[in-house]
Amino acid sequence: MATPEIEQAMTWTAVIGTTPVVIVLPRFRSVHIAESGTLATADAWTTALTEHGAQPMRDTDFLGDPAPGWTVTIGAGVTTVRITGPTGLGEIYSGGLEADMQWRERVAGLHHIGTGLIVISGTADQLTPDAALEMVEAERAVWIRATVLA
Repeated sequence: MATPEIEQAMTWTAVIGTTPVVIVLPRFRSVHIAESGTLATADAWTTALTEHGAQPMRDTDFLGDPAPGWTVTIGAGVTTVRITGPTGLGEIYSGGLEADMQWRERVAGLHHIGTGLIVISGTADQLTPDAALEMVEAERAVWIRATVLA
């Protein structure tokens, strides 16, 4: 399945436990109906991400190595970010990034030891931090560990 085009997305940074994460929310919730008239997927965005290695976010252990083909490129001054998935998914976000000093320091440390960065996404009712939190609490979020490029 091709990744639906994003007209707008928002990002936030957070530290969950001791793990820095970046949260990406698309502007839309996409519904696809099969030719038969049955619901094919209630969320094409999340489906596309899981088809390329993202896992349902049921806990905050975030175990494992960076997933093949997933990268997070952080721009100078940690003010921009580009997040890409493997072949067939491509770029899921490119734009601004706001991060506090604690987040930046944790990401730099992870980059130094090569453990990657957790990217959380899914669908939310609004493009707000509260809606992102509700998405996680309702288990509608997915996550992937991506290689960090500087």
